[in-house]
Amino acid sequence: MTTLTWTSHQLAAPGATLHYETAGSGPVLALVGHPMGAADFRDLAEHFATDHTVVLTDPRGFGASPLENDQDDADPERLADDLAAVLGAVTSEPADVFGSSGGAVTALAFAARHPHQARTVVAHEPPLVEALPDAADLRTGIDDIVRTLHEHGPEAAFGAFMALAGFEAPEPDPTADRPMHEPSAEDMRAGYRMLAHGLVPICTYHPDLTALAASTAPRLVVGAGEESGTMLARRCAEALAAQLVIPTTLFPGDHAPWVTSMGGDPAPFAARLREVLDEPATA
Repeated sequence: MTTLTWTSHQLAAPGATLHYETAGSGPVLALVGHPMGAADFRDLAEHFATDHTVVLTDPRGFGASPLENDQDDADPERLADDLAAVLGAVTSEPADVFGSSGGAVTALAFAARHPHQARTVVAHEPPLVEALPDAADLRTGIDDIVRTLHEHGPEAAFGAFMALAGFEAPEPDPTADRPMHEPSAEDMRAGYRMLAHGLVPICTYHPDLTALAASTAPRLVVGAGEESGTMLARRCAEALAAQLVIPTTLFPGDHAPWVTSMGGDPAPFAARLREVLDEPATA
């Protein structure tokens, strides 16, 4: 597939400078993560920029979107307003939004707060623990991760986070053609910020279910990975879909299977996402 040429933009926002990138032409599709930024979605974007204007963002506090105060917590509603500002700078028409993980929480808040700017919003595995019957235990686990971060450091906290989320640590493969992805200094900084300032406000966020179910709301899809099993984010997605009385829409792979730097393949996921976006609003 031809490598895209991305155009970078900067946008001033309260308390931050927002970095976003655009490529392609046609209806607007935003691919949104948290803590994942623009770089993690470029391979997926290749499959849409042939007939879409694709918008990628670095959420405030990550990548090339610096904060004025790096101790600010990640407020999903402020992140949603950031997305609204970015999309307002790109188009005056409603856009499609795909949000992944913490970015799915941003997408839900965006759909509730800025419904006129959205056509279809796909929230893939939003880690909203308040939707689950064991929410109290999960809140305790999340608080324990943050405490571990401050008392014992990032490595111990990441281990506790992986266990709570249900991720399995990959085993080293000495026969692999290329070494496993090693986190960069920026990866480590982003991971620390996510645990210290994003985990609690994002995972314990209460989306506005009434606004999301309103007749004026954009079409909403809650997605989960076919291979996510009993992982926490899939459980959250299924519980949220039940609250909204809509089906859980399944996608290939697990939590973020399109990221090639982690061994993923974006093609099957992109094909399924295109199917979902092309479905009529009444489906």
